Amino acid sequence: MKKKNKRGLLLFLMSVVLGGFLGMFVGMFKARAESHEIMLDVKVLIPWISAICLLIGFISLLLTFNFLKKSRKFHSLYQEEMDDDLNETYYVQMNRNLEFGTIAFNSASVAILLALFISGSEVIVLDISHITLSLSFLGLVLVFNAQNYLFKTIAIVRQIGLVFFSTPKDILEHFDSYDEGERKANLEQSFRILFQLNNYVLPGLYFLIALFSLLTGEIQLLAFLLVGVIHIYINVMQLPMVKRYFK
Repeated sequence: MKKKNKRGLLLFLMSVVLGGFLGMFVGMFKARAESHEIMLDVKVLIPWISAICLLIGFISLLLTFNFLKKSRKFHSLYQEEMDDDLNETYYVQMNRNLEFGTIAFNSASVAILLALFISGSEVIVLDISHITLSLSFLGLVLVFNAQNYLFKTIAIVRQIGLVFFSTPKDILEHFDSYDEGERKANLEQSFRILFQLNNYVLPGLYFLIALFSLLTGEIQLLAFLLVGVIHIYINVMQLPMVKRYFK
């Protein structure tokens, strides 16, 4: 227990020191930039950001189809194989590739939507990035096709039918199709993700937004509010669990 406390205290002190050095560096950089009348122009970066998001989206879509195709292949082998050892190998590879495909699809969806909204804003506000916007709509069509392919693969592998606009109840039924080991691994990983979001990622975003505000000379109020709302949401949404299991 003492070692854990010391480790936590050390991490906290390191974070404070690192934050202090970064704050000092940003302050010096900002002062130097202002003395030369230089400010960060976000408009120059926006087309690059939307293009990078679009590229990540298309690469993720290719990975999605590749992994799901492999999952179906191993499912066929799993159904035909009689040898127990090979059968176990095919079972693992079938589900492994299905999960990789799901992760790739979710990443593609986020990247394509980012590219679509950023490039759409560019067209409306700056009257540029018409090609990126058109390609983003193409990417969105591919995302819907990939989602259909994913759901069909889940139906084949898990024997669970999902619809395009699934509810939490549908996802819980899908979760119930996992074996005990898979459920335990998913619950542990979900807890880690929630913990890291709450304690590291979102506090880090506050710092980055503050840093961006210093560099641009504008307070990023909307960004602060959005991160704050997400931060509050993931904590408040623990209440239904508390009411359900601690009556």
